[in-house]
Amino acid sequence: MKKNLLLLLIASSSFVYAQVLQSENFNALTVGNISTEITGTVPGQGNYLFFANNGTAPTTSTNADVSNAQIVSGGNASLGLQLEGPDGDKGSRYLWQSGFSTIWASRTTTNNIIELELDINPGDGTSTSRNTFGAYIFNAAGNVVAGFNVRAATRELFLVAYSTPTGNPVGNYNYTLAAAPGIQLPASTWSRIGVSYNKTTGQVRIKGPGIAEPGLTLNGSATGTDPDEIDFISFSGNTTAAPNSLAATMVMDNLQVKASSTDTLLGLNQIANDEDFSVFPNPATNLVSISSTSNFSINNVEMFDINGRIIKSIPLDNLSNVDITISDLSSGVYMMRITTDQGAVTKKIVKQ
Repeated sequence: MKKNLLLLLIASSSFVYAQVLQSENFNALTVGNISTEITGTVPGQGNYLFFANNGTAPTTSTNADVSNAQIVSGGNASLGLQLEGPDGDKGSRYLWQSGFSTIWASRTTTNNIIELELDINPGDGTSTSRNTFGAYIFNAAGNVVAGFNVRAATRELFLVAYSTPTGNPVGNYNYTLAAAPGIQLPASTWSRIGVSYNKTTGQVRIKGPGIAEPGLTLNGSATGTDPDEIDFISFSGNTTAAPNSLAATMVMDNLQVKASSTDTLLGLNQIANDEDFSVFPNPATNLVSISSTSNFSINNVEMFDINGRIIKSIPLDNLSNVDITISDLSSGVYMMRITTDQGAVTKKIVKQ
């Protein structure tokens, strides 16, 4: 369950390069259901795949439907993603884009830390639903190398990682981040959460409101494994002691997934970012014009298909404005990575 971007970050007097592999603010999508089906096989809006189920029988959940994943007007800046969880004791929701493993494989080879950042609004915490919501980084084996979730009823934040707690077998575990009542996100407020996984060391890190720098870390048990997919998730949250019988919703926005050689979670300022470039028209038929609103020098443009494959690479001679021919491409959605002297960003392009 998976997606793409790239940029340059700076700290003190030395340069730290972080590649943005995936970025989404949902503003290019349309308010309403993202998908027309719930089996995760047919791409919907933004080429997102959606899987929703009520869990295996016997189950009290009944509400798995395309309406569980919607684009809504209540995002952090404009539009956002709203997930609805199961209304009973079992069930799950996954939303992703295909092709992330290919994008990860094309990163700078020294960037072995994957970092996920996401805005989430937990609501007011008055719901009695046990549903949890968040985002996970999966490897190809289906293990959560790093992720987080937030409980609707309490707004408590949890770290999730494939790990081996003392006295327990290796597996995917939720970790509380402080003594009871744990770290609770502010009610009805947008909070930005960051999690990371270091492929080389296996270390997992989380940052967010209420977590002191440099964040909380643990030793994961997925050392050497590659990230394969990024998912927005929701689960029932049911337990025998606290059964779930009610669905909740939560809104998320401004996903960014980076590859870096050092910790840049929620810390460093971008030099090149999405607002530094204008790409038009979009949708386009034959020609796309790229203009740097910040007078950056463009030295390369690459086009990726939805599976993360490079289908066009155009070296340029430090231009601030350029026209790219796309008449040779089939109709569909592509990612255009614009590399400059100040880093790089990726834009989503629709070819008509």
